[in-house]
Formats: sequence, C-alpha cells, structure tokens
Amino acid sequence: MPGENKTKTLTPQEIGATPPVPLEPTSSTLDAEQRAALAIDVAYVQWRADFRRTVVASGVLNRPWRSVFEADMIFTIVAHRWLAGRPITHKELATYFDLFATEATVSRHVGDMEEGGMIVRQTDPDDRRRIFLLPTKRLEAIGHEYLRAKIRIMREHGFVWTGGEGDSNKTASDPA
Repeated sequence: MPGENKTKTLTPQEIGATPPVPLEPTSSTLDAEQRAALAIDVAYVQWRADFRRTVVASGVLNRPWRSVFEADMIFTIVAHRWLAGRPITHKELATYFDLFATEATVSRHVGDMEEGGMIVRQTDPDDRRRIFLLPTKRLEAIGHEYLRAKIRIMREHGFVWTGGEGDSNKTASDPA
C-alpha cells in the first residue's frame, strides 16, 4: 500500500487471508517503483526465453534444460557462492530446492549443466568426500551476456547503480 513500510514481509496467514478475487488494474496498489520492478521481471523472462532458444540452437546442449527457473537458480547460486569465495556443494545446492524439487531433480540439472560445459565438479582438497560445483569459462561468458541484458533492462526502467567505489570486483556479498 502507498505510504506503508516497503520492508514489511507478509506472513503466511496474511497471504492466506487475501481474497482470491480478480484485481482490476485501476485498483492496483503497486507504486511506480514496484511497477518498474515487475516490468523488469517480464522483460527478463522474455529475454531469457530468447536466449535459451539461442543456446539450444548453438548445439551446446544435447537437450534443453528441464526447467528454466531451476536452471537459472542453479547457475546464479553456483556463480554467486564461487564469487563469494565459498563454493557450494551439491548437497547445499539441493537445500535451496527442497520445497519444490527433489535432490534427484537437482542432480539431473547438474548433470545436464556439466555435460553442457557450464559447471564442473571438483573434489574439496580438505575433505575428499565433498564435491564442489564450480562455474566454467563458458558459464562466465553466458553470465556476462545475461548480466549485461539485465542491467540494460533495469536502466530502461529507471534503476541506477549506486555502489561504492571501494567495492571489490573479486568478491560478492553473500547473505547466506
């Protein structure tokens, strides 16, 4: 609602109490910033669909990824954790999906991505039982394309980078 604290998170009870009735566009309470964020999401989904068709047509993949949503999450998590200096294991990765995908589904995605040269598995030198998932140069090239497009889409909707000059390009903030 306009004027409300934008950081408030709805509880499951509040979400469940919201009536499932059609919303009229004129009665929407989304402010301009929220509408822009929504437009960015829609533009990204369109760009991602086009990009996925390009990657599949390139022959990099023997078959399209099973779920673009899950594949994007895996790529993002693997790259982010690697940049933060804390590579992720398969088991840790699977915890991000526990409510909507099985560990076997995550394994199939990881296998497809490894076969496509997007990620590699590397044994932890300190604990040979742990296997890290690491991004490859191919994933980095795709990541550059994805992030350039996302930044362009965000700028088209009025968002600007306000990061500090002291930010390192070698690390990433990791809230996990």
